[in-house]
Amino acid sequence: MAQQITYSARFKRDYVAASAVVIFFAIVLAEIALAISIPAYLRRENAMALEVRRLQLLESFDQARNMSDKLKVKGGEVATLEARLVAWGLNTLAPYLRENADKLSGEELASLQDTVTQFTRIMTRLRDVGSYCSEQTLDTGIYVDGLIPETEAKK
Repeated sequence: MAQQITYSARFKRDYVAASAVVIFFAIVLAEIALAISIPAYLRRENAMALEVRRLQLLESFDQARNMSDKLKVKGGEVATLEARLVAWGLNTLAPYLRENADKLSGEELASLQDTVTQFTRIMTRLRDVGSYCSEQTLDTGIYVDGLIPETEAKK
């Protein structure tokens, strides 16, 4: 009788196959973790950037107020009045920032930072150059003389 040879390979679970399955699941779990953690990280970084902008605004605002307190303007009374107007604007803005600084959005922070920067530029110009306005006198003698009749002018 002829002997029938059957070739069969019994599948044995060995260490290589088990480690391949473990590595596959580890890769899938790592991808899921990255898909969840990257947006959370970006949201947290965005919040931190907003907080940094808020602190920069408050610091530049304090510097502008200190500058307005110590400002020595070139020019006369007009430049002094302009400096007082800038100081008044900064002092009016101070209570608002004190109460609402933590509630401001990014656009509001940018707008306020632009305002503080403009105030600082105005004060720098007042200190270095002088007044924005130039005082002009009007000689009304020419017009008044034209209104007075000649008979009264001869007296």
